[in-house]
Amino acid sequence: MRLGCVAALLLVASAAPAAAHWENTRWGMNQQQVLRALRNQQVRALSPAERRPVPSARMEYLLAGEFRSGPLRLNVAFAFDGRTGGLVCVSMQGEETQAPALRARLERAFGAPQERARDPGTGIETLGWSRPDEIDFQTGLGRPVTALHCSRGV
Repeated sequence: MRLGCVAALLLVASAAPAAAHWENTRWGMNQQQVLRALRNQQVRALSPAERRPVPSARMEYLLAGEFRSGPLRLNVAFAFDGRTGGLVCVSMQGEETQAPALRARLERAFGAPQERARDPGTGIETLGWSRPDEIDFQTGLGRPVTALHCSRGV
């Protein structure tokens, strides 16, 4: 009986979504750590003129570049907490054709979205995850795919 319970618990644990964070980065990493973690990607520090502050969230986009993995090609930007300097959000954008690959990657890593909506007027589909991280995904006919992936509480 105990062996059956242990096996069932292992099966449930293996079906749970992967740990939070974005790709090889971890929430709270500083800029240099993120650059090292993404060594095979074309990501660079933004000049002061290119940086994008988000005052309402007390964060600023300080790194940006291109993320490539298999057929997936995305423009990415990395936001850091204004107080701690740690990574808190990753913004992604790609051509409309990238939407299925990005959605599949998110679902493999984090499971099925907890929220789904479609605007009947625009056709924009929105998916949302609230665990283990906060993720908003949008796609629509003739529009680029976008996603915002943030640590919880941002």
